[in-house]
Order: sequence, then C-alpha cells, then structure tokens
Amino acid sequence: MLELFYDNEDDIPEGYRNLYVERNGRFEFNGVKGIKTQADVDRLSTALAKERKDHKEVKDRFAVYADLGDPTEVIEKLAQVDSLVEQNEALKAGGQFDEVKAEPIIKARVNQAVGPLEREKQALQRQLDSVNNKLNAAETEKSQLSTTITMDRIERAIRDAAIEAKVQSSAIFDAISRARGDFEYSDDGKIITKDGGSSTPGLTPKEWFKEMLEKAPHWWPVSAGGGAGGGSGPGFEGKSNPWSKAGWNLTHQGAYMKAHGEGKAKEMAARAGSYIGATKPPQ
Repeated sequence: MLELFYDNEDDIPEGYRNLYVERNGRFEFNGVKGIKTQADVDRLSTALAKERKDHKEVKDRFAVYADLGDPTEVIEKLAQVDSLVEQNEALKAGGQFDEVKAEPIIKARVNQAVGPLEREKQALQRQLDSVNNKLNAAETEKSQLSTTITMDRIERAIRDAAIEAKVQSSAIFDAISRARGDFEYSDDGKIITKDGGSSTPGLTPKEWFKEMLEKAPHWWPVSAGGGAGGGSGPGFEGKSNPWSKAGWNLTHQGAYMKAHGEGKAKEMAARAGSYIGATKPPQ
C-alpha cells in the first residue's frame, strides 16, 4: 500500500514516483486532483488552535463587565444615585429641588457613565460572535478533510484487494463504488465492513472479495478449459462452465454474458455442448 509521505525518493514504489512531489525535504503524495493530505489537516488544526486562543482572550476581556448586570438596570441605579445627590445638594442650599431642571442633568451623567461601557460591551459581543463563527467553520472543514482522507484510504485498500483477487481492471471501479458504503475504520484502526451494510459485518477487503465471488461473478474473467465441460476460472470460484451439466447456473450465465458479450458467451456454451437460451443442462 502506498504511503502519504516518503523521506527518500528511492523508497517510493516503482511506477508511482510521478505521483509524489518534494516538499520541505520529503516526498508528499499528490497524484489525485483535489486530494487532501495530513499536512492540510495539520495546517487547519494550527489555524483552529489560534482561533480558540483568540476566543479565550475575548472572553477574558469581556469577563470584567460580567458583574455590571443588565445595562438598563445600571442606568436606573445611576439615575437614583444622581437624583439623591442633586436633592441633597438642593436641600443643603436651602432651596427647593427642581425635578424638571434636574432630569436632563441626571440623564446626561448616566449616559456619560454607561455609554462607553455599553459600546465596548457590544463591540466585544461582535468579536465573540465572529470568533464563534470561525471556530464552527474550522471544525466543519476539519471534519470534511478527515472524512475525505478516510474515504481515500478505504478506496485504496479496496483497490489493492481487488488487484490481489484478480478482479478484471474494467470492474475495479464498479467494485470500489459498491464497497464505498460498506466499509469503515474500526476502533482498532482496521478497515472492515460495518453493521447495517449490504455485506456480512466485520470482513476485511480481502474477505469481502471472496464473498463477492457469488454475488458479482462478472467481476472476474472466465478462462476456458479443455473438453465440453471445461471452462473454470476465478469468476466461478473453481466451478465448471455454467453451461455445462456439472456447473449449470443460469445466474452465472447471465453474468458472463453481461461481462463478456454474447459472442464469447456463445463460445462458452458451445464448449459445454449447449447454447444461449437453453433451459436445462446438456445431456
């Protein structure tokens, strides 16, 4: 299986060196357009850590105003204090307290005291909202990158297993598409089929292809053997020609015709002494 990084160019398997580019003194996989690497995840994690640090700094600055309570209540309390002061001064002077004249003075002082606090509170709240939005966006992007990398590793494992199982090259894409929704990473880091999929749970890619021999025999080529009953191959897991008396199987006949065309299917049937459209094995 290919690695995402190699320290030396000579370590890259033969035939795959053109899929790697040299970055920061080592060779990084870059053979698939749009693929995300671990380096992308690392860079995103660094940016996410910075956003969290900024978020904490904003919260720390905002904390000093937490005890002030609601700005409306602060205004009311300050108004009460100023009113008492004004009344006290008027009483000391021996005059009559004029509420009409005192009201604009009180409001002006309250606004002067509370206004800057309210503006700073609103500015800090906007900063806090901005940081939260950036954190959420970064978390989403990190999750998408992680999913992309995981799916890429699973698909490479399926492709390697398909080659080892001698699946026809023209059927590998079909096999990967069918396997994509069945596999996941287990808790111990293994790639296996998951519960609730279309396959038996807990299978490795290699075991999965053994199970698919019966479900999708057209993925494998069928080689003809000698005699009328010949013709065994990986597609039928060692069974005889599906048109022969010993290996008669209508499902496999249809799969072979779909994979190889009517011409080759006629040849295979003829080797077994049968023909396309026969309803029973040859005698």
